[in-house]
Amino acid sequence: MAFSKRVYRSLPFELVEEILKKTPAESLNRFKSTCKQWYGIITSKRFMYNHLDHSPERFIRIDDHKTVQIMDPMTGIFSDSPVPDVFRSPHSFASMVHCDGLMLCICSDSSYERTREANLAVWNPVTKKIKWIEPLDSYYETDYFGIGYDNTCRENYKIVRFFDDTECEIYEFKSDSWRTLDTKYWDVYTQCRGVSVKGNMYWIADTKEKFILRFDFSMETFKNVCVCPPIGCTGRLGCFSGDRLSLLLQDTDFGGEEEVSTDIAVWLTNKLSDEVVSFTKHFNVTSPHLPLLQCHGDMARPGYFIGDHKNILAWCEGEVEEDDKWYTCITLYQIDQCGIRKQIETGRHRSFRYLDPFICSYVYVPSLIPVPE
Repeated sequence: MAFSKRVYRSLPFELVEEILKKTPAESLNRFKSTCKQWYGIITSKRFMYNHLDHSPERFIRIDDHKTVQIMDPMTGIFSDSPVPDVFRSPHSFASMVHCDGLMLCICSDSSYERTREANLAVWNPVTKKIKWIEPLDSYYETDYFGIGYDNTCRENYKIVRFFDDTECEIYEFKSDSWRTLDTKYWDVYTQCRGVSVKGNMYWIADTKEKFILRFDFSMETFKNVCVCPPIGCTGRLGCFSGDRLSLLLQDTDFGGEEEVSTDIAVWLTNKLSDEVVSFTKHFNVTSPHLPLLQCHGDMARPGYFIGDHKNILAWCEGEVEEDDKWYTCITLYQIDQCGIRKQIETGRHRSFRYLDPFICSYVYVPSLIPVPE
């Protein structure tokens, strides 16, 4: 403590802030108690958002409903911690959506198995804070959810929910209430759970031709953003460079009774703030033995993101047989245009007893942003 105070007094305020800005959020959360000056910097809203906007992406996954794993995809190094007790049975994870270090968690409720009712929570894995969001009536796993914020005030977080082809609701944290919206939306491509970018939600809409559907949390309306490239078996939507969308396409061949992966195509939009938005092909991967980057068999759908150097980082599940026993292996892949450059096995489970959330991993940026009360 004394040493920290001496360091603080010997360095200009701006330099201390710059050093803290480059410190991981998990460490900053512990450093808040170092001294009053550091607490003041770390807990200021300006610093928290500045730190968030300059923090690298991570993967987060829930392993066997017992462990939270957070990985640096560039190094393969990951930490783990127990899943919070409130997220254990009967409230197990079904899927999640990320915004500003906050995870919107759609949780299946095993006590309502026949109706597939669900629960909804917002969780910051760094601060460990959780807020359950009560429904107007009930949630279901088939509902579509998104999280974002009003661009006139980034702290004004909201949740959108639409369901039954007709109903759409929005929740505001500041009023702690839901209200029904009179707005039109389209059928959403079932393989796409959506991505939050710059405060708005994006999905692939599934009509005669597939297009990007946006929900604007400022205007509280849906909009057709642009047409998608032709999508075969699957299309995966993600965020690229903080202000663009990526679309990963990969079809599947069936070799005998097994699913076999085919080539990968990666498309990118220009900036979503541009007046006209469209997709341009970024690169292809043509190589044998590529992992399946879509939902297949009993495996959870992989998490992935597109790197800055025409590469893909993906955290996947796959089955292997050893000594007449089948295992589910969790593997981090680094893939470029020439194929698999690196793969690291991060864990395995016996297949017959392994259950995991619908998506294996999520792109996530650890932050100190407080869960709205």
